Amino acid sequence: MNETYYSLKKVAAIFGGPELKEEIARLEESGSIPAQEKYRSGALYRKGFKESDLPLIGEKIGFFKKFSRPVSICVFTTKGGVLKSTLALNLARTAALHGIKTCVVGLDIQGDVTTALGFDDGIEDSGDLNYILEKLNRTKGLSDVFSNSVRLNDTIVSTDNENLFLIPETPELVALNDSLSNINRREFWLKEKVVDPLKQHFDLVIMDCSPNWNKLTTNALVACDALVSPLECKINNFRNFKVFSTFLEEFKAEMRMNFESIFVPTKYSLNRKLSQDILEWYRGNVDGCISGAIRESVSGEEATAMNKSLIEHCPGKNVADEMTSVLVEVHERIENLIDKDDTEQFAHHTHRIQNTSAQEQVWR
Repeated sequence: MNETYYSLKKVAAIFGGPELKEEIARLEESGSIPAQEKYRSGALYRKGFKESDLPLIGEKIGFFKKFSRPVSICVFTTKGGVLKSTLALNLARTAALHGIKTCVVGLDIQGDVTTALGFDDGIEDSGDLNYILEKLNRTKGLSDVFSNSVRLNDTIVSTDNENLFLIPETPELVALNDSLSNINRREFWLKEKVVDPLKQHFDLVIMDCSPNWNKLTTNALVACDALVSPLECKINNFRNFKVFSTFLEEFKAEMRMNFESIFVPTKYSLNRKLSQDILEWYRGNVDGCISGAIRESVSGEEATAMNKSLIEHCPGKNVADEMTSVLVEVHERIENLIDKDDTEQFAHHTHRIQNTSAQEQVWR
């Protein structure tokens, strides 16, 4: 397989902008990051960083820093075709490009995120049914973990990025969804058996859910620290959101959940007034809606088809810069959530110590 190279200009664009070029050059000169190599581009020889060098560079100068503790994210909404799996793909690949060890858990029977991460590449083109059947039979999923036929570790597969891993969707997810009804603490199976164990080895766990609110979705919401939910800037999603938000608040109250809800406007159009009006309504009326948005674009479709994030596929273009802004806001919201949790835990711990000291004074 041919090595992919990125010029200094492209690397700077991936991780924040042209102003980073000097800092990257200084890191290269000091030996803190690998040196650029010569590679052939057509009839010319150029210099560039290998694709495998990007995570080390991103870890040092990028915009998506490692969190102070492991984090789980649920990507979910009750409407399909709104860039849900595209958002999960961009979150996962961007985190991995910044040196963050990331695991994506596929929970959608359609398998969009599994395909987007390149797991199914070459299956349909192989023309060899025996090879296809062998690969499919070797693929173990969450249903195998549920039946205790494999360990969780046996379901995790690698990707082309050394920091990015995947638990692929398998057809047996349908049966697993039904089987969850037959166990105690059915809403907590994914958290206790999958997500919490993954957090011992990964910095970030991303669950890509079905657009149907099923038992696996409920499990993902219980297991998450933050919900990232796309809001399509079209009238059907606009009408659907009121029902979805009501269900979401009722669920959080019933389950006594307090995960962060982060809403991301998607598929807005610069050429349609209604789309722009819906985008502004979301920003002004939806609690938790970020200011950034993801537009409809051919580049986005191309990036997903190539199993890449937008910032890898077309760094420096407007659509990639907009995705960067979205990811920066999502990252900031999660960091604020962690800070808030740490403050509350410290306050609770201090209060408990004060109460204990007061009781000791009484006993004396």
